[in-house]
Amino acid sequence: MAARSIEVERTRTLSGKVIAITGKLASMTREEAVRLIEHAGGRYVAIPGADTHWLVVGIEGWPLRRDGKPTRSLERAHELERDGHSIRVLGEPEFLAAAGRPERGEDLTRLYTTEQLGRILDVPAVVIRRWVRHGLIRPRRVVRRLCWFDFREVASAKNLQQLLDAGITTARIRQSLERLEARLPDARFSLSQLENLERKGPLVVRLDDHTLTEPTGQLRFSFADERPEVLHTPPSVRRDRFDTDARPAQEWFAAGVRAEDEGDPESAADAYQQALLQGGPQPETCFNLGNVLHVLGRTSEAVQRYLVAVELDPEYVEAWNNLGNALCELGRHDDAISAYRRAIRAEPAYADAHFNLAETLHSLGRFAEARPHWEAYLARVPNAAEAAYVQRMIRECEVRG
Repeated sequence: MAARSIEVERTRTLSGKVIAITGKLASMTREEAVRLIEHAGGRYVAIPGADTHWLVVGIEGWPLRRDGKPTRSLERAHELERDGHSIRVLGEPEFLAAAGRPERGEDLTRLYTTEQLGRILDVPAVVIRRWVRHGLIRPRRVVRRLCWFDFREVASAKNLQQLLDAGITTARIRQSLERLEARLPDARFSLSQLENLERKGPLVVRLDDHTLTEPTGQLRFSFADERPEVLHTPPSVRRDRFDTDARPAQEWFAAGVRAEDEGDPESAADAYQQALLQGGPQPETCFNLGNVLHVLGRTSEAVQRYLVAVELDPEYVEAWNNLGNALCELGRHDDAISAYRRAIRAEPAYADAHFNLAETLHSLGRFAEARPHWEAYLARVPNAAEAAYVQRMIRECEVRG
């Protein structure tokens, strides 16, 4: 369909419509959505009324308040329906299709890496990996150890985490989601995440005094056994690093994972080192150890662990990328460029490595080399939050390259 035809169809679809929005939109800001509605001849209202036709529900933020109850807009829509008024509840992708912006909706169905989601949703990579281990999310595709995730699944997990961190019980969250289920298909999806969390055990957070607490406030002991396949509680990892323990490497690895989950990178590093002592070098153990050493600011040590990981598995693309990041911090830019190129050679679709390589080359004034990688990143993540920045870098390369 030609651009003019799309515009006419969009105007026809939204013209005369009174539209409210609830939750947080992922594809655009609330202000952009309002401009889109008004440009097409519709009218935006903050709260649904008797004359409201549509209530649009954003993907990035559940339509729940911080107390776990449905937003005022959803409650109002329910009241209007009960009084006999007709109001249609639309998900964000459906709204984008009706507004003639299906490409924005397509971005919400793309698969993203951990690093991309971290930038888009402002969630640390360690948290996303924790959600994987707790069964909240699962990779939709795994290529050379690089995991690709569904955006909506990770956004839903973020919403759940925020409510739990606010002290809302899983029972209250379940009650609200069950009320939404008949109106929002994604609520069923979020309910399944909640069920997985309840089966695996609650997420925990570390307080300032280093104790652990569940979102309800119930204190927890560090390294409590939450995994049924581990028969013995892993030992404390706060020990002299040369004081070895004969327990299996997998138990030490599990202890490191839980220490990361609990926000204790020092204990995680000790546990991963014990796993290496007991079981010898393994790619994932070296990669995880590199990550926590990097968090601790021990960047030179992190580089060594990433190097072992890629030596053991030359196709470990995320390890190559993280190696490049660490090398950049040490000012070893040529080595970092080589690491990013190895990541891209192993997985050409890895947008993060294109971004990091482009940024490194750009900072060195190698604009002609940087430009194709800026373009490769933008082609794979066209509506990324940093799209305007990338486009500016491309223009600079055109001028200075």
